[in-house]
Amino acid sequence: MKQNSSKRTDITEMARAPGRDTPAGGAPLSPIRRGKTTADEVEERLLMAIARGDKAAGERITEAELASALNVSRVPAREAMQKLQLRGVLVGGKQRGMRVSDYSERRIAELFELRFAIEKIIFQHVMREGHDRAPLIAELEQIVANMREMSGSGDPVALSSVDLDFHRTVARHSGNELAAQIWEGLAQHMIIVFCRDWSSAADRTGEVRLHEALTEYLRHGSLDDIDSVLANHFSEPASLPAESKN
Repeated sequence: MKQNSSKRTDITEMARAPGRDTPAGGAPLSPIRRGKTTADEVEERLLMAIARGDKAAGERITEAELASALNVSRVPAREAMQKLQLRGVLVGGKQRGMRVSDYSERRIAELFELRFAIEKIIFQHVMREGHDRAPLIAELEQIVANMREMSGSGDPVALSSVDLDFHRTVARHSGNELAAQIWEGLAQHMIIVFCRDWSSAADRTGEVRLHEALTEYLRHGSLDDIDSVLANHFSEPASLPAESKN
């Protein structure tokens, strides 16, 4: 999960491979051509560039630089940067502009501690007695099928988005709206970590198998096993032995 310094580039050359919502053949930080809210689009493009590692931990970003790269005014660039700062993806400093947060091992551990607590609540609601999980299982099976199909694509951003969709779907079906909202607050951090996991995984089918196992747990599992199931799922696939991924 360490940042590769060779990936650090000028902002106008960032993120060669497009994410899910970027123009075909374009980069996340290329001029915006779609009719989406400009500030939201800027925020999404910048997040994808950070997730891909094109902006390294501690690297400075200014609103003028961002606005120029995306061919927008400074107002939406400033708004997007302020939103990411509020969520902790960017941090302020003494110098002009903001810097990319350092996703160190400690920060990632803190993120997953929070994620574990929230997803445990979500899974408890999903697994409660009498709750119809059939619609959820059907959606998850389709998401895992998409993940399986994409696992050889080499696009960690797209794979990370599908990974998030899986967990977002579980949160949505839990019926606990507040827990789902808190989960969304962690999602921007998680896609950065997910992207690095998918990029570094020696066997991406291992990631797919982890989600297949989680789907099967939701189908037939017991509430008593939530802690061990989630702990296994949150382990780094790249570091797990093959038998642990089944």
